[in-house]
Amino acid sequence: QAACKDKNQLPLGVLWRRVYEVSGGAWKQEGAAWASTLFAYNLSLSCSHCVHPKCAGVCPVDAFSVRADGIVTLDSSRCMGCGYCAWACPYDAPQYDRAAGRMTKCDFCLDNLDAGLPPACVAACPLRVLDCIETNDGMPLVMDRIALWETSATTHPFPLPQDSRTRPHLAIKPHAGMASPEAMRVANREEIHPQKMTGREETPLVAFTLLTQMAVGAWCAMLWLLHSAQLLPVLLVGPCLGIGMIVSFAHLGSKRNAWRALNHLRKSWLSQELLFALLFGAGCLAVLIGIVLHAGTLLLAWLTAILGLELIYCMSRVYRLRAVPAWDSWRTPARFFLSTGLLGLLGIAVLTPLAHISSIQWTAAGVLAIAFWIAEATVEWSQPLSIQRRGIQLALISAAILGCGTVFFTPAGSSPYVRGAVLLIALAEQILGRLSFYQARTPALETVR
Repeated sequence: QAACKDKNQLPLGVLWRRVYEVSGGAWKQEGAAWASTLFAYNLSLSCSHCVHPKCAGVCPVDAFSVRADGIVTLDSSRCMGCGYCAWACPYDAPQYDRAAGRMTKCDFCLDNLDAGLPPACVAACPLRVLDCIETNDGMPLVMDRIALWETSATTHPFPLPQDSRTRPHLAIKPHAGMASPEAMRVANREEIHPQKMTGREETPLVAFTLLTQMAVGAWCAMLWLLHSAQLLPVLLVGPCLGIGMIVSFAHLGSKRNAWRALNHLRKSWLSQELLFALLFGAGCLAVLIGIVLHAGTLLLAWLTAILGLELIYCMSRVYRLRAVPAWDSWRTPARFFLSTGLLGLLGIAVLTPLAHISSIQWTAAGVLAIAFWIAEATVEWSQPLSIQRRGIQLALISAAILGCGTVFFTPAGSSPYVRGAVLLIALAEQILGRLSFYQARTPALETVR
């Protein structure tokens, strides 16, 4: 681990190779005697240069490449520092260099290999625990090694993830403790994850996702309730989308490379999300121009709504990652589409005079908003939260349901102040929920089993 840092001049907090200390077991009384099930072992891990590297598949700027010999390389000069590859990698291999604002990873010491030398970690290991060999499909390994790329991830030793499909190029001689039925834990978590998270890293993404979802929801609600594109709602949607996209740039470490984000449309959901955001924005602008010029815009407005819904779908797919179990479920698209509907309906309710909407549609909008809030409460209840945060979130949802009832079904709902207050309550709940969503992401490798 030290040799790797020295060879590659890695900054503080960046570890391409990490030594995991795994332990478990206990002393158990058996009659008059005590028996020990204690065990401990070390596992030295770095990038395994997988057969199917997930990092290369999701990178929007297409900065990863796989050489003919199987080594996965990263061109950091192309990286925009979004960190998406780190989210997707099941082995926590890509590491973010905060000073440089870009991702880095093990390159197998290619310069050493070209000179006929082993990688720095292999050369430095005093007990010759590490080695590197060239393999071919079907080529047998030493009998006491397990080739992980040829076995199911469900059989891989802890702390390697049990649901990976990347087929890591890593062969391990098992330790006796790896077969223990006892609970296991990583004892040196602080050492293998030295970069301390402040909790503010994903704040720009909270703003981007919520503002974008509000823009799309307001556009669809406008077409449903008003049957046409009208100036004031369109003027709401534009700034929401624009501010959201501008704020999202704050999340990037190397903003000068953001123009490359459409380079991987074939595989990266992040590239596709950006494409549909641009198309939705272009559609909004075209409709606005049509309104100013008094041209027919209804067909274009509905096409823009379809583009917006596709944007929300791509946004939800960005987070469906096996390496993040808290995100990889139906709850992620459900949460995103519910936010789209809720914020859109309330945004239009605040901006639109009641005289412009029929009483039947206004009542239907109220029923739909309350149904959305009940569904939101169901989704959030299934999320693991502290008792305090769950209480706050459910209190906000309850207040929002009561507020929607007031807005849509009582005379007080005609007051812009009441509608504005309900929208603020909804935004507060959505922000809290989205913060919890991002905080649910844990480091890729398990720390307890």
